[in-house]
Amino acid sequence: MAFTEAQIIEALTVGSNAAFVEGLNTVTPQWDAVATRVPSSGSSELYGWLKDLPGIVEWTGPRMLKELGSHGYAILNKTYEASIKIKREDLEDDKIGKYSILARAWGRETGLFPDKNSFALLAAGFTTLCYDGQNFFDTDHPVESTPATVFSNVIGDPLTDTGSPWFLVDDMQILKPIIFQERRPLALEFIGATSEYAWFNNMVAQGVDGRHGYGFGFPQTAIGSKAALSEANFEAAFDRLATMKKADGTPIGTMGRVLVVGPANRAAAEKILNRQLLDNGGTNINYQRVKLVVSPYIV
Repeated sequence: MAFTEAQIIEALTVGSNAAFVEGLNTVTPQWDAVATRVPSSGSSELYGWLKDLPGIVEWTGPRMLKELGSHGYAILNKTYEASIKIKREDLEDDKIGKYSILARAWGRETGLFPDKNSFALLAAGFTTLCYDGQNFFDTDHPVESTPATVFSNVIGDPLTDTGSPWFLVDDMQILKPIIFQERRPLALEFIGATSEYAWFNNMVAQGVDGRHGYGFGFPQTAIGSKAALSEANFEAAFDRLATMKKADGTPIGTMGRVLVVGPANRAAAEKILNRQLLDNGGTNINYQRVKLVVSPYIV
């Protein structure tokens, strides 16, 4: 039974959409270990960062209204796409099976796209500025206290250490180290044979596109290092993250919950977290202390 071009296009569209969803379901994204998804309604979003949130205290008199300082920090939305041209002859000859395979691959890549961008930005945090004008991972972030002080969210020396980066993150904070700003989700679209494009070019088109932005959250929610991932350095990072303070000197309440590494540090991370006993037979106090996330996008 011969099919009309319209029927073939419908089959291609339905089949590709199903394959795209199948591709999405083949992966388990990990970006939410380090990033908070924030909806966006414009070409960019300006974040008025609160300098310090007043703590909750006993109400014993008039409200103690405090003026909140803020920093201006904008994250631009960028448009991302991947697309192909399909000859109308392929439609006429019903050669559409190969395009569902491509749609499945696009689905998989779409599922991993926030991972790719979130983890890559985290790894770039040693040389990329955040809202306070410092590199996200730095030794002297300003604290607007009286007198003014600084804090470090780095273990080792980021200027001289050259190892594969690793990170200790508090993923229970409302705002995580990375902001995944979503203006329009990546989705599969199809330009059919009745379009103006097809009339002029004798082709139809299929592709994925969407609009995202990626930026940094608060540096107090993560510790970064390019030093060796040793037991001593891991414990130093754990202690440092737990001692982050507000401008008034009270604890923020951060705690190390996720150790994020690339493939180069996987074995070292597992040695710290997955052994119940040390080489000397003693108890490993870091056994399963935090969750381990290994990302291929950290290099």
